[in-house]
This record gives sequence, C-alpha cells and structure tokens, in this order.
Amino acid sequence: MRIPESKIAEVAAAADIVRVVSEYVDLKKAGRDYKGICPFHGDKDPSLYVSPHKQIFYCFGCATGGSVFNFVMKIENVSFTEAVRILATRFGVPFEFDARDSVNREGREKLFKVLEIGHSYFKNKLAENPHAEAYLADRGIPSEWIDRLGLGFAPDSWEGLVGRLTVMGADLRDAAAVGLVRARDSGGYYDYFRSRIVIPIPELNGKVVAFGGRIVGQGDPKYLNSPESPVFSKKRLLYGLDSAREAIRKEGQAILVEGYFDQISLRIGGLENTVAPLGTSLGREQVRLVKRFTDRVVTVFDGDEAGVRAAKRAIPIFLAEAMEPRCLILRDDKDPDECIRRIGADGLRRLLDSATPIIDFFLDSLEEDHDLRTIQGRNSALEECFPLLGEIADSAERDYLIERISSRVKVREERVRLALKSARRSRPSGEDSQKSANKTHFDFPSAERNVVKGMLLRDGFVDRVIERGVVKDLEDPVLRDLAHRMVRLRDEADKFDARSFCNSLEDETLAAVVAGWLQPRREQDDLRSDVDADLVLEDSLESIRLRNVHKRKAEILERMRKCLPGADEFVKLAQELQEIGRRLHK
Repeated sequence: MRIPESKIAEVAAAADIVRVVSEYVDLKKAGRDYKGICPFHGDKDPSLYVSPHKQIFYCFGCATGGSVFNFVMKIENVSFTEAVRILATRFGVPFEFDARDSVNREGREKLFKVLEIGHSYFKNKLAENPHAEAYLADRGIPSEWIDRLGLGFAPDSWEGLVGRLTVMGADLRDAAAVGLVRARDSGGYYDYFRSRIVIPIPELNGKVVAFGGRIVGQGDPKYLNSPESPVFSKKRLLYGLDSAREAIRKEGQAILVEGYFDQISLRIGGLENTVAPLGTSLGREQVRLVKRFTDRVVTVFDGDEAGVRAAKRAIPIFLAEAMEPRCLILRDDKDPDECIRRIGADGLRRLLDSATPIIDFFLDSLEEDHDLRTIQGRNSALEECFPLLGEIADSAERDYLIERISSRVKVREERVRLALKSARRSRPSGEDSQKSANKTHFDFPSAERNVVKGMLLRDGFVDRVIERGVVKDLEDPVLRDLAHRMVRLRDEADKFDARSFCNSLEDETLAAVVAGWLQPRREQDDLRSDVDADLVLEDSLESIRLRNVHKRKAEILERMRKCLPGADEFVKLAQELQEIGRRLHK
C-alpha cells in the first residue's frame, strides 16, 4: 500500500531540499541554484546542483538525481517509505505507516531495543570488573571518557547476556540477528562477546547499531566485531564519525586511523576530527562517507609492513573518489595510540602537519620496493601503478601522474599509456559499469524522449499524448514506464504536475531521468521556446506514428509472402496495405 500522494506532497513541501542536502554536502550559491561535490561518485569539481525552486538535485557527473526523498534514499541507503518517514519526523509532519510498514518499522525498533539492552549490560559489567577498568586506565582512558564513549565489558560467561535478555523479555532471535548471541546446534543460545572490552558502534545519528570487542588478556582473535545485520553494514560506517563530523567541518580536515583505540586516544588528546574503519580495510563507501564532510584527509598508518600495505591499498580507493590525502607512516611507533602517548597531542599534530601527499609516498615506495636499475624492476614497478592509474579518468591530473611515474620509474610516457590501456581492457572498472546504468539525455531515442519529456514539461501535453494514443507505441522501457506513470498520476489527480510527479518516484533511474530533464544543460534543452517546443513535439509524434506504420507495413508484407495469392487472409492484408499507403502519402 503506497503512501497517499497528498502526504508525500505535504512532506515534500515541508522538507527544504537545500537544507537537507547541505547536511551531507558543502553547498555554494550558484545563481538561483546551489552546487557542491557529489557524494555519489568520484567528483573533484562541483557537479551536483540543487534547485530550491524546483526542489530537485542532479549531478551532471554521474547522472544521479531526483527529489529530496531520492536523495535521502541514496545517501542513507533506505527505502522510499523510510525516507518519507525520516523527513516527516525531521520537519514535524505527522506521519502514519500502513500496516505492512508498521510491521517493518516495529521489527527494526525491536532490534534497536535489544542492542540497548546489550549495551546497558556491557556497561554495568565494566563497572563490576576492576580488572577491565584497570586495563582501560593502562591504555590512558580516564573514567569520564569511559562513560562518554559508552565503553563496556563482556565477562567470561557463556550465558550472562542471554540471561539478561531473557529477564528483560527480549526475543533471543532478535539478539542473534544483531550478533549479540549465537544459536547452539543443540538448541538454545550463547553470548557472542566474552572476556572483551566492548566498544559501541553508533551510526551517524548516534544510535548504537553494533559493537566491537577487544580481548582482555590472551586470546584470538584480538578484535571481534558484530556481524552484518539488518541495521549494521561495516562498509557504510566509520567509527567515531557521529562525534567527529562537526570537528571535521570546523577543522576542514579529517584524520583517518586504523583502529578503535587509535581513534579513542586521538580524540581524548583533543584531535576530535578522527575516524577509523570498523576493523576491516578501508572501502570506497567509507571514503565517500568522509567526503561528505571534507575532501582533505590525513591518513595515519602503522610503520610495520602491514601498515605500509594498507596505505598502498588505500591509494586507488581515494583516487577513485577524486581525493588525494596526505599520508603519515609512523616509523618510530607501533600505532597512533602509542605515538600520542609518547609525544603528546602537540607532537602528533606536528607530525600530521608534515604528512606526505599520498602520491609522493607511493612513488617513494616504488624506489624502495623495486630495483629500478633493472628492466625487471621497472616492469614490476609499472605493474604496481596500474590499479592506481586505472582509477583516474582521462584528465590533467592523470597526465600529471603519468608524467611523474614515467620520470620516477624511468620509462617513456608513451609506454606507460599503452601498458595502461592494455591493463584497463583486461580489467574493466566496476565503477564504469555502475555509471553506465544511469541513463542520460542522449541515451534515449530522440523522438520518444521528446514526447515523454514534453509530457513532463509542457502544460496539457499529457492530454494530447493520451488523445493520440502514443503511449502504447513507445519502445524504450524507461520512457514507456515514465509515460504510463504520468498518465496514471494525471488520471488520479485530474491534472498533471511535474513537481508532484518527481516527488512520487521511488525508482532511482526514473527519478534521475526526470531530474535531468528538469535541470538540463543548455545543449540538452530542446524545448526552450514555445514555438520550438511545439514544432519539436509535433515532429516527434509524427515520427513515432510513421515508425509504427512502417513497422506494420513490414509485418504485412512478411505475412503476405507466406499466404496463397487470392486467399481470404491475403486479400485482407492487401487491403490493409493499400490503406497504409494512403496514410503514408496523405
């Protein structure tokens, strides 16, 4: 059951799209519109436009766009209904779910309630365990910060949390769904976290969605994280971003470290703009996440071999998002936690200020890892460059990087380009295939595009298309779907309104197409004036009519070839062919 169009319109009217988008993107005024760095692809120059008077957003780089609901759907990874609910709550619009949505929402709320019970249990157990408190004190975490961070402790018990959840009336199946407990093969459940300091992992709104556990004493693995769940996805979160986001905006820079306690130590030391991945390698969605708040990042890696490898893995991920962070490798310390405790926050700040651009770090590492005096060494160094170069589109930046690699590796630029072209053919980019899924203005047959675009932009043209019976003749599936939806909205509301139609679109492909038409580049605006538009639209309608007449003519000729001359079917087909001839020449 859909949300009523009247309720969608009410929420859309209350939700200022500029205000919503600016919570995730730094927007600058650009005439009547606003523009900023798109958070949905590797944008370097502002290509995301937000129109307050049209209440849409559109990126000319990746062809993503739509209403304020589509933006929240994509940025928060939620359904259309959930996006409407989020905005209704944020802007004070009363909102009731239908029965099915209420069930889904209640299910999520039950999971969050179980997580709250688990968090409370862990915090209470920490207060009861002097050994765990002493461990945190040894790591330089004061008691007030233990409370502020919400740290806890999972005792060495197989059913301590199971018992607590049972007493609180929680469904242990919900607890298993969020990774607090696990089911035994023989029946029943047991605690997932045991003998560990427990670190709550909040999402951006501060709500706890998972936990990380650090073993106290001996044991493997050293760190244990909650598994993926309906409310938790590791690749879409950075630890500490909920508290660091304002500091990142204020400082204009983010510090990215590798572990929970690294982030905690730097935050306690006053470096509040610090975040960390969730116990896994840094991913593109996490880079995009931090890019919502700044494009200036300093990455801090351990000085051991694993840290250097992690730094190298991160380079193409950042470059794919048009970011070039600076890189600090801690040669004199095991990790940032140890570093800040040894030299203090001011000493670490000085190291951060001297951090090397990550491309310089990469080029230096080529000389360290490969014997560039030999052909074999140069070839292996060049091979290591391909993943990095492959993430940068043809641009002045890539030309500059190729020039620098060529100079450092001591091979001709032409050879680098030829080798890169060969490597890209054999390893197509996943991002390229993703971009191709977004259909832009010139990806559609022109006549059909003009007709459906006219239905959106020209007053009364939907009625004209209905009268001509053209919708059934549209062949492009996206355009046909859009046209049917426009006709349905016009029938339900007795009139057609483009903004209401855009607000109603849940499908991101359709929403992006409509937003692109509402916010066109000049070369794509082929319905500029009334005279031009009428001529273009009439020509397009006639083109579709003639195309279908010719198609029917070809079908008739094919069937006539299979009939006996003089047979009843042959005669009827010949009569229809004569009528088609008259229609084509009138």
